[in-house]
This record gives sequence, structure tokens and C-alpha cells, in this order.
Amino acid sequence: MEKNYTGQALSLALLVLLLLTGLSVLPGGMTLGDFELRKMDIFEDIRDSTAVDSVSLAESTAQLDTFGSFQADSAALAGADSTVSEDTIRILPAKDSIFFGKTFEDYTPQQQGLNRFFAAVDSIVRGRTVRIAWYGDSFVEGDILVGDLRDTLQTVWGGAGVGFVPITSEVAQFKRTLKHNFRGWTAYSIIKKSENRPALGLNGYAYRPEPEAKVHYEGARYFRNTQRWNRVKFFYTADTERSFVWQANNEAPHQEKLPAKASRLSTWKWTGSEAGTDAFAIRFPETSGLLAYGATLENGPGVYIDNFSVRGNSGGPLKLLAPEFIHEFDAVQKYDLIVIQVGLNAVTNTLNNIRWYEAELDRTFTHLKKCFPGKPILVVSVGDRGGKMGTEIVTMRGVPAIVQMQRNLARKHGLLFYDLFWGMGGPNTMLKFAHQRPRLANTDYTHLTHDGGKVVGLMFAKLFLQEQANWRAKKKLQ
Repeated sequence: MEKNYTGQALSLALLVLLLLTGLSVLPGGMTLGDFELRKMDIFEDIRDSTAVDSVSLAESTAQLDTFGSFQADSAALAGADSTVSEDTIRILPAKDSIFFGKTFEDYTPQQQGLNRFFAAVDSIVRGRTVRIAWYGDSFVEGDILVGDLRDTLQTVWGGAGVGFVPITSEVAQFKRTLKHNFRGWTAYSIIKKSENRPALGLNGYAYRPEPEAKVHYEGARYFRNTQRWNRVKFFYTADTERSFVWQANNEAPHQEKLPAKASRLSTWKWTGSEAGTDAFAIRFPETSGLLAYGATLENGPGVYIDNFSVRGNSGGPLKLLAPEFIHEFDAVQKYDLIVIQVGLNAVTNTLNNIRWYEAELDRTFTHLKKCFPGKPILVVSVGDRGGKMGTEIVTMRGVPAIVQMQRNLARKHGLLFYDLFWGMGGPNTMLKFAHQRPRLANTDYTHLTHDGGKVVGLMFAKLFLQEQANWRAKKKLQ
């Protein structure tokens, strides 16, 4: 007669379950001698209360042929009546997934989000200046992507000069659009914590000079349209009149006074000859009570893309911008399109809950609308990002989920949206980019090289020009 081991097997299974449960609550990084315990979570795959709508890399790859639609329930997003009380915007249905990455998705109330922008572009021939504010993270720092997009659109639409430039920069030596030197400045930003942080400017920074602080801009030779400029605008606040020295090219230095406006944004302007200059420097012997916010380098009517990239910006810190102060900048700059491209810093391979990030971006989009009331806002999704899964480099599991969340928020707020993840090529694009020759991405599988920036920048230029052609075609039919 055979002995029944069922009871013993059940007891052993229960003991193993208790052991694994105990190991799950232990923190990662603990060691036993030379052996390091790995963090375990045996319940990770069945947690449905914090899952990212069950979006995983496997599902993303499985839906490759249908462009990974990951459709959300619009009733759950917008409420039963499909409205939001803030602006009573009707939530439009999401675009068919076959268009993801191929077009700007227009979720504005009348689906005419770019009409005013292209009308402004058509007015460049009559002396109009068109400006785009591009809020981004490290994906576009050093003018990667934005530099090639700017140069291409300036070749087609007109304009010369890099537009807005900061006072200091972490990536000054990395840029191909400008040679940039500075000394004697303390920088405050939306990322750097500070107890005495002053009001921050358009790009999320403010700069306090020390005596004899200096900033020098010089045109680089890589892009044809940013080598020279004949207009400079310097943004500042000053509680009293301050002396400063400016110098264009190799001319003799000129000393002037910066007028003061109590607690108000001020601008100092320089206009040169039609030939312009390829170098400009400003020095500040007197600095008490002075704050600088950057400058613009421009030449004539045309289009200018101001790159407000901040390394580590997830989007949430933009809420530190004071709307009333940004209105003062916009009264001078008169932006025609606002772009927000963030999300890279929220993507990880272990991401299993994006509700916190969704809430953060929800508030950020509301805040941006207050900073730039009535202006079209284009949300550019996070691009591809690769990470290790086992022994392979693949698209991080959080990427498709964050892209879809950003699309849903653009729909909720009535904004424009572009799916950069699918525009770049979808899953595992960064892996392919990093192993092409010339290399289009760094081996962190996160950031583009200059060559990769050119590829993606030209892709954006093509999108803008195609949208303009579509707009003109519709206009003829009216």
C-alpha cells in the first residue's frame, strides 16, 4: 500500500510560501557574509490596485502592428458627462492608433489648435515674428533636436539667431548653436532647492551677479541661421539704476545705465547694423539689487524656438513659475506656441504606479494654461528609453503607460499632442539608435546624440511643414 504524501507536500508548500513572504518584506541590499540578498516581491505581478493599467513591455511589443493603442476609458477619464468643470471642455475621442507618431493630435475644443500659429507664420512676410517656447528636460538640452528643428524652420520661414539664451548653462560646451562663456553668477532654478529663491523667469531660472560678473555669446558655425544676429534683448529686474558695460564684436566697450522698475520686469535692447554681429558681451560692475533672466539674440522677422530645457525637470517644478511674472515676459515675447516635453525622469523599469505622476502633470498643464492664457499648447510625449530586462536592453515598461497617460491629459485639457515614442519608431528604438553608425543615441539608451537630434529634429520640421500644408489646403476650400 502506497503512502499518501499529500499532507506533507501541502505543509512544505505553506512553509515555502511563508519563507518567500518573509523575504519579500526584507529591504534590498542586505548581505549575509559575501552574499547580497536581492529584493523580492512575490506579489508584484498580482497587485492590481497599483498596476499601470496592466501595461507591460510584453503588451507593448505584442501590439506593435496596431501601434500600441492602450486606449483608456474616456468616461472614467472625464466623468460620465465627458466634461471638465474648469473650462467646460468636451473630451474628444482619442485618435486612431494608426496615426500615432504620424501627426499632431488636436484635442483643442474646436480642433483648430494650430490655426492661429500658421496664420502668424504666414504673416512673417509682412514683418511678423513668430516665437515658440519649448519646455523640456535633458532630452533636448544643449539644443539637441531643437537646434536642427529651429535651423530648418528658419531656412523655410525666415529668421536668424538662436532666440532666448540663458545667463549660465551646464551644457555650454556641448552646444552647436552658440559659444557661451560666463563668470560670477549664482543661478536659481525650478530644480535647485533654495530658501531665498527669487522670482524665476521664463526658462525656470534667475541669475544673481557678483561684482564684475560677465556673460559672452558668440555665434557657432554649425548651423547657418544662428551665426549672426542684429538685435539683443536683455531681461532683468533692478531696484535702482545700475551701470553696465556692453561690447559687440571687437568694438570698444560701451558703458550705459540699466533703468530700474520697482519689482517689474525690464528689458534693455540693442540694435545693430543689418550685417549684425557674431559676438556680444555684457559686464556688470554694479550688482546690488540686480537680477538677470537671460537675453534674446535675433535678426529680423521669422521664427524663433526658445529652448527652456532643464535637466531633471519632470514637469511638476514648472508650477514654481509665477503666472503674473510670466505674463510680463510674454507681453514682450508674444509667444505663438507653447511646447511641453517631459517624462524622461519619471520612466523606470520597475514603474508600477503612475497615478502620482498623472496628478502632477494634471496640475502642471493647468498651471501652464494660467501662465500662457489663450495660447496653443503642444504636449510632446516621452520618447523611447531602454533599460536592462534580464540580459537584454529593451524599452522600459513605463514608457507606453506614460505616453498614454500624457495623451489622456492632453485630451482632458483640450491641448495638442504628439506621440514621440511612436514617432521615433516605437519599442526598442533607442537600442537601434545606439547601435547605428553614425550613432544616433548614447549607450545610456536615454539621450540622443547630435546626429540623433538631427534625425528627430528634421522629423519635427517635416511634421510642422505638413501641418502647414494641410492648413493652407483647408483654408482654400473655405
